Amino acid sequence: MNSWEKKMVDLGVAGANAFSLPKSVGSIFGLLFASPYPLGLDDLVQKLEISKGSASMGLNYLRKIGAIRDVDLPDSRRTTYEPELSLRRLLDGILQATILPHLKDSGERLDELQEALSAIEGEDRLILEKRLKTLRSWRKKGQTLAPVASQFLGRR
Repeated sequence: MNSWEKKMVDLGVAGANAFSLPKSVGSIFGLLFASPYPLGLDDLVQKLEISKGSASMGLNYLRKIGAIRDVDLPDSRRTTYEPELSLRRLLDGILQATILPHLKDSGERLDELQEALSAIEGEDRLILEKRLKTLRSWRKKGQTLAPVASQFLGRR
């Protein structure tokens, strides 16, 4: 890798860390972003020195959130990839793939916490009930804000 690619990979890893995504996801996105041309799986494996399995999983995740797209090159049978350049699409993909599923699942988990709280007595229970109420409030706010954020990011 040249200096430009290394620095872009480092930036991709830092971005992935900000969203609690695997390092390989950030590395792949960074390298694709650094390349003026679409890259294939073998290119990514060679330049990043990662396994094909890790590269494949990273590509699948990036495809799932819409951070990359497949590119068909003339006279080539291999699949190549390029980065999504729209910040709105990137953020919406992360929102759809990570935050919204968590919000959906959290209601059941909060109900399970409510049941577990019944085994606690006294002042401790009162404190923990307030905290559970806070979590429910956060969830409700998240569910209210998520569609607004998604609409802002261009999802219809």
